[in-house]
Amino acid sequence: MSSTAVAELEELVARFRAGEAEIATRMFERPRPRAQHRQWLRFQVAREARNLEELTSHLLCRLAEAVEESLSREDLVHRLTEDYQEVGHYAMLAYLYEGLTGEHLRWKPLRAEAKTAPWYEWSRREHARWAELKQHGTELEYAAALFTRGGGGALFYGFLQLQGGDYETLLAEAARIILHDELEHGASEGRDLLYPLLRTREDVETAKRIVTEMSLLRLRMRNEQFGHVLPEERLQAIAAGAIEPLTVETMWRACEQRVADWYALYHAKPKPLSATSVLD
Repeated sequence: MSSTAVAELEELVARFRAGEAEIATRMFERPRPRAQHRQWLRFQVAREARNLEELTSHLLCRLAEAVEESLSREDLVHRLTEDYQEVGHYAMLAYLYEGLTGEHLRWKPLRAEAKTAPWYEWSRREHARWAELKQHGTELEYAAALFTRGGGGALFYGFLQLQGGDYETLLAEAARIILHDELEHGASEGRDLLYPLLRTREDVETAKRIVTEMSLLRLRMRNEQFGHVLPEERLQAIAAGAIEPLTVETMWRACEQRVADWYALYHAKPKPLSATSVLD
């Protein structure tokens, strides 16, 4: 595959990463109702809690039983590392939700609600399309879809410059940790699978079509999550390239410095958390 084709795909994915970051930034560009902040946090906690659901289903036990048979040792280590990180993301965001809203959050009822709730519809569509491509798509199509998975953590890049009350500063610190973890375990997901499959120009165009489809689906999911802070016209403009791409290198540089103990920082703050971006 030519370096030109690689550059095209990397720029395409980076464009949509920038779009996710823009949605996060737009959310905090002015104070918004507490209910809107509650919505985006509740949505994100529901997504992060998927890993807890997998833990309670004994999925990791089954993977451990498969190691050295159908699963390599390093693949098990990578999977356990990712689950450890994702549970940390759940914990930080769930604490932020409780600190901001004063509500006690429980992940099992939340996951059960998300399976049918209207507010989670776009997320369900995203996962359904992944499943469809995995079952019925070509190897190339599924690898291209995986390339968009998680958005490289770019949503959290949009929170890094937040300042104001304890809610905003704690979110910025949590975002720096989450972005680092997502880059470590997910920013290149699908890339290593995809690029060896690109042998012709037709293959490249197929990959670009799937990346665009899945990434636009993600943008609409994120926009729903934050209460439609961007109009549809802006989403289409982002898809058409009217945005500066957000590269993996830029994101790595942005999360180099992280707090040692986010939980201690959170628990030391008075509750409810002070917030300058929230309208009561």
